[in-house]
Amino acid sequence: MFILRKKGAFAIFFNRKGQDDKPEVVMLNTEVYACSHESCNGWMRKEFVSDDLKCPLCGNETNVEVRELPQIE
Repeated sequence: MFILRKKGAFAIFFNRKGQDDKPEVVMLNTEVYACSHESCNGWMRKEFVSDDLKCPLCGNETNVEVRELPQIE
């Protein structure tokens, strides 16, 4: 704990080191559609794919891939 005093006002800082408040991240193998163009990094999850299966960034064709991604709740 640190106490900072400046002209009659107090600010108190608490160190939370070592406390784990973060929920566990669950990683799943997920089907995605990735851009087939070699210079584009565009991809989208199967659940959010557009009707025409085009890359959301450049508009080229996409290919199905499996990637390990965090679970969406």
